Amino acid sequence: MGKIWIIVQREYITRVKRKSFLITTLLAPLGFLLLMSSSVLISTYSQGKMDVAIIDETSLFKDVPIADAEDGSVYFHTITEDYNKVSKEIQGTEKPKYEAIVFIPKDFDIDNPRRTNIAVRYTKRPGIAKQQFISQSINSAYQEVRLKALNISQQQRDEMQEKLSLNFESLDNEHENQSYTAIAGGVGMMMGFAIYISIFFYGTMIMKGVMEEKTNRIVEVLASSVKPFQLLMGKIIGVGAVGVTQFILWGILMIGTVFIVGPLLGIPMSSMQTMPTQPPVEAIDQDSVQALAQTFRSLPLIQILVFFPFYFLGGFLIYGSLFAAIGAAIGEDGDQQSLMIPVTVPIIISIFIAINVINNPDSALGMWGSLIPFTSPVVMSALLPFGPPWWQIALSLLLLLGGFVFTTFIAARIYRTGILMYGKKVKMKEIARWIFSKA
Repeated sequence: MGKIWIIVQREYITRVKRKSFLITTLLAPLGFLLLMSSSVLISTYSQGKMDVAIIDETSLFKDVPIADAEDGSVYFHTITEDYNKVSKEIQGTEKPKYEAIVFIPKDFDIDNPRRTNIAVRYTKRPGIAKQQFISQSINSAYQEVRLKALNISQQQRDEMQEKLSLNFESLDNEHENQSYTAIAGGVGMMMGFAIYISIFFYGTMIMKGVMEEKTNRIVEVLASSVKPFQLLMGKIIGVGAVGVTQFILWGILMIGTVFIVGPLLGIPMSSMQTMPTQPPVEAIDQDSVQALAQTFRSLPLIQILVFFPFYFLGGFLIYGSLFAAIGAAIGEDGDQQSLMIPVTVPIIISIFIAINVINNPDSALGMWGSLIPFTSPVVMSALLPFGPPWWQIALSLLLLLGGFVFTTFIAARIYRTGILMYGKKVKMKEIARWIFSKA
């Protein structure tokens, strides 16, 4: 253990002192802020402004207000000019007054709207979002005209358009209301993706580190002082500690960036909304906010806080050892892709299972995915907010521990032989022989 601890210190200190670590740690929050602000700017300005003229020859829609788009992408203008005249004017103008015309002909029949369609003609192609908005706005106006023609009062219209709110509750868990599944799914997906990304990012870091030491022949000196297993474990734990440190720093710096640097750069907090069509903060019902907060508190938070670190650590140790074994086995970068496929496929499968778990938390696929050691770190992390039974968590952790012992045993046997081999392209058959060969 003393030699492993020395290797852990070496891996941690040397990587933390690198300029690349400092640069990525410091630039990540700024990149996060840039991503948030750029997504808002792109979604705002990519739409562009579109002026749409409404020519109603039937005069049926004259008393029906048609609202403009909240994001400023579409503006409606009701005009009384002739359609042919307006269409010729905007066709022959470089910068037309209107980019589109909604034409309601004289023979349009509200009782039989399919006989004569309402035409929309444009000079500049509208995007899908603008087309949907224009279509929805005209359809809403048509419904208003239709209801007025049927002499239906405003109160009756409101009653007809009122939507039901279904009350979803579990028979055996009175705390699971209709918003519980959505919040639990969001929390579970965030934790699953955190493990998924960390396995790939820091697992690749371990593999590159082993390859670098093997190429520079540093490992020959290290192997004379420590056993390959000690070197393997020290590298995995050291890089894992670097990852935990970086995650903590990213969290602190991102929070500081959003609440401090953002306003200093002139980016208001309201602009952090990624969807420009969301209602403003003032329009949010305070009762709904309190209900969401109450639902969040009803999640099994203690269970999540206690077991998530175990799955995070277990997943990293299993795949970290395998990535280290790959780094020791490959002789050149050309071998890397073929040897990584058996390791990366279970990680990718686990994220697909996790997505299924969000939609079907009680499915058999989610249960088996939470028990298999190669998928359980991601799948069980997505399942924890739904409160799986204790026997399932205990069996999953036991199998995860067994999976770690198994993969470490396999990785150590590959590592001890492959780390000292140079200039030879390794095949899967030869790696299998390393696993079963005696020390």
